[in-house]
Amino acid sequence: MTDATQAIPAGEPDKPVVADRYRLVSLLGRGGTAEVWRAEDDALGRSVALKLVTVPTDDSAARAGEEARLLARLSHPGLVPVYDAGTDERGRPWVVMELVEGETLADTVRRGRVPSQRVAVIGRSVAEALGYVHAQGLVHRDVKPANVLIGHDGRVRLTDFGIARLVDSARVTSTGMMVGTASYLAPEQVAGETVGPPADVYALGLMLLECLTGAREYAGSTVEVALARLHRQPSIPTTLEAGWPGLLAAMTARDPADRPRPATAAEQLAVIAAGGEATTVLAAAAPRVDRTQMLSRTSAVPSASRAAPVPAPRPVPAPGRSAWPYALLLMALVAALIAGFAYAGSQDEAPGPLPEISRDLPPPLQEDLQRLKEAVEPP
Repeated sequence: MTDATQAIPAGEPDKPVVADRYRLVSLLGRGGTAEVWRAEDDALGRSVALKLVTVPTDDSAARAGEEARLLARLSHPGLVPVYDAGTDERGRPWVVMELVEGETLADTVRRGRVPSQRVAVIGRSVAEALGYVHAQGLVHRDVKPANVLIGHDGRVRLTDFGIARLVDSARVTSTGMMVGTASYLAPEQVAGETVGPPADVYALGLMLLECLTGAREYAGSTVEVALARLHRQPSIPTTLEAGWPGLLAAMTARDPADRPRPATAAEQLAVIAAGGEATTVLAAAAPRVDRTQMLSRTSAVPSASRAAPVPAPRPVPAPGRSAWPYALLLMALVAALIAGFAYAGSQDEAPGPLPEISRDLPPPLQEDLQRLKEAVEPP
């Protein structure tokens, strides 16, 4: 929550009251479908944060309800506890949480680069919270600066579990909707591969890199940042203080299995926070636990997953083992198909058939290219 609030206009005879109990006092933040208000709990005489879904849909209502149920079962110093939840007379879901007096990490980064040791302290807190969340069988899937609250007391909390869920609960994501914020998605989320706890570690790595450099590593439109994720690794300055380059490279490794567990990352961040140098991180992350089809036009996307038992660390893979060639091949074939179709459309005679998809490619890539071919092939 930020300190910048928007008070309810003066002169209104009655301030809005939710559930005959929570009086809305000032607006703390607004998103695409929801607002977060500072409110007064008349029953208990305390200030709270009330999240109100202002554009209710079946999906948003389900998400709000699920977020409340998820957070109600969690208890950790790095998370924001939920006090109450419900739906108002207009059918708008609401969730009441602890009010954090302070600002978001996004507000902090907006002012410029954050000192190294401060970043390490913040990162350690978030990593510890993620470790707890993963142990409960959840994946956050939207770790980013705007979802990290920093209180006036310095305490750091991870918030906004609106797109996290248990794997055995009902799907609540709209068809064709990308889960998460594009600039912080892990490569496996973009590529439609298995998604699990390592995706949160990757997002945390990008978030810490942004704090240190003052700039978002992957910026642009959703499509641009998605393609960039598959095309190149994050650019990690070698001029960062000792310990950071190796740790960030490990956290943002292309292969999810090569990323450290949150607990390992937290240990290394604690060393940096104390002024030491983090060691090279080789411990494998928790396994992939859920197949998520991202950027799909036809399939709904699950929003979180139950973590499986953690296996023993595996050796670092040999150089060259990467999905990048497939991603580059996909982009090249896309360009070729589109160019071929455009050329054929400019000729007087009927265009010839497009080339067949090679059977030597991985099955997921074959399927994607076949759908693309069917979409652009002339009737």
